[in-house]
Amino acid sequence: MTTPKLQDPALTEVLAALQGRLGLERWIATRCEGEELLVVASHGEGLDIDAGARMPWADTVCARMASRDGPRAAPDLIGVPAFADAPMAVQLALRAYLGVPIWSGDRVLGALAGLDREPQGGGLVDAVPFVELCAGLIGRLWDAERDARTDPLTGLWNRRAWEETVTSEEERSRRFGHPAAVLGIDLDDFKAINDRYGHAAGDERLRRAAAAIAGGVREHDSVSRWGGDEFCVLAVECDELAARRLCGRIREALAAAGIPASLGLALRGPQGLREAVNRALARTADEKGSPTEWVGDHL
Repeated sequence: MTTPKLQDPALTEVLAALQGRLGLERWIATRCEGEELLVVASHGEGLDIDAGARMPWADTVCARMASRDGPRAAPDLIGVPAFADAPMAVQLALRAYLGVPIWSGDRVLGALAGLDREPQGGGLVDAVPFVELCAGLIGRLWDAERDARTDPLTGLWNRRAWEETVTSEEERSRRFGHPAAVLGIDLDDFKAINDRYGHAAGDERLRRAAAAIAGGVREHDSVSRWGGDEFCVLAVECDELAARRLCGRIREALAAAGIPASLGLALRGPQGLREAVNRALARTADEKGSPTEWVGDHL
C-alpha cells in the first residue's frame, strides 16, 4: 500500500471553501486504513487535528455516521447519544458535526466532515447535499489517482506508485533511522510459457504470482509490478531477520502457487533505497539456476 498524499493543495482548497460557506471550526478529509482513520487534509482554527493524525476508526463520529448509527448532520451532539459518547467526540469536546462518507463504488474510503465545539443552528441539516456533492467529487478523484497508480493486469501498484513510495519511505528512513529492505522477484521461464502456451497463459501466471506475493507481505509493505515478469517489494521498518522471514514467506507462497521464481534481497544502505532497488533486481539474476538458495546482504 501507499501512504495517501497529505494536505493536497486541491483538497485543502475544498475544505477552505466548505468552511467559508458553512462555517464550523475545523474541516477534515479522512481515509480509512485498516482499523485506523487517517486525516489526509485539515483546515480551520481551533481543534488540534492536523493532516497525518491517526485515530481508531471505531472511536470516531465518522465511523458511527458511516454505519448509520446517527445522522449526517448533528447541530448538537447532545441530541445524538451515539455521537456524543464516541471517544473522539468526548476527547475533542465536540458539540456539532456535519459529515458524509467518501465512497468508491459500495466501499467507504473515508469521510468528509466539519466539526465544532459549539452547538449550531438547524441550517446544518440543509447543507448535507452540498457536502455530499463535494465528497462524491473527492471519491472520484481518489479513484482516478488509484487507477493511475495501479497495474491493470495484476492489481498491484505500478512503476509510478513504486517510485513515489520509494521516495517517501527514503525520506522517512533518513529522518527516523528506520531500517528497510527491497526484494526483487523475477519469474523463471516466463518467456518460454508465453511462447508455448500464449499470452493469455502468461497473463494468468502474472496474476497468480501477484496474488502469491501480496499474500506473503506484511500489512505496511508495498508490492509493485516492476515491469514484464519482475516484481518488487519494499519492506519498511524491516531489519535483516525480518527480511529473511519475509523472503521465506514469499518463496513458499510462490512455490505453493506452482510458480518458480528467482529472488534477490538488498537491505537499505548508506546510499539509500534506490541503490538497494538496483542491487535487489541485479541479485535476481545471480539466483538463476540455484532455486534452493536466495541472494541478499550478509546472507
